[in-house]
Amino acid sequence: MTEDNKKLTLSIVLRSIIFNCYFYTSFTLAIIFVLTPLSFLKSPKPLRRGILALITSTIFMFDKITNVKIVERGLENLPKERGYILCSKHMSNIDAYFLFRRAPSLTAMAKKELYRVPLVGRVLNKIGVLSINRGAGEAKKKTSLFAQRLLKYKIPMIIFSEGTRTIIGERRVLKSGAFFYQQEGNLDIIVVAHNSGVSWPKTSWIKWPGTLYVDYFPPMPHGMDKVSFMIELEKRLMDHSEKLMLL
Repeated sequence: MTEDNKKLTLSIVLRSIIFNCYFYTSFTLAIIFVLTPLSFLKSPKPLRRGILALITSTIFMFDKITNVKIVERGLENLPKERGYILCSKHMSNIDAYFLFRRAPSLTAMAKKELYRVPLVGRVLNKIGVLSINRGAGEAKKKTSLFAQRLLKYKIPMIIFSEGTRTIIGERRVLKSGAFFYQQEGNLDIIVVAHNSGVSWPKTSWIKWPGTLYVDYFPPMPHGMDKVSFMIELEKRLMDHSEKLMLL
């Protein structure tokens, strides 16, 4: 759906307001009254179950309130019982939600500043989110260490190769972290293309009704040189996502 095809109605405005209130309120209350208490337990499993419950309910309300249907294709391409990388397009706050729902043991890299946020930092630390100092090349330096951890504990990790959320029509130069993870740990790189920015734009509080398509590709071929890898990654991540935005 292009911008020209969108027509703002009173129903869309009201539904957007209701969902935004639900989204931020439920997240805040969950952090305070559910996730933080669970973070004091010895095992992180109850905390992860709490996060999954929050995510599942949020996606359900996203569907019911805003009339956005999430259609996921290629789920059979997600590896079982081993570590891998989910290399995803990043356009909205809902991205991490549908990815975590399909891989509840998911980890990620987060800037150290987030760990200073009261309660949030404790939750991130408990579920093993990896802390990095952005802007200092630390993510690349720790590639080998993080790759070994993914392989040892058989967990997936999410990478947003664009580095930040983007808007429709924005095309950033992709970061090469996914390539180095494949080289270091022989990890499968699963590219995830989607069109979440059509329904949940980065620069707007409006939630547009429609279908949010999420496509999981087969693993990137192993043994490719960096240039070939990045060209294929751009085709899967960027070109395919742009096609989905036109549906």
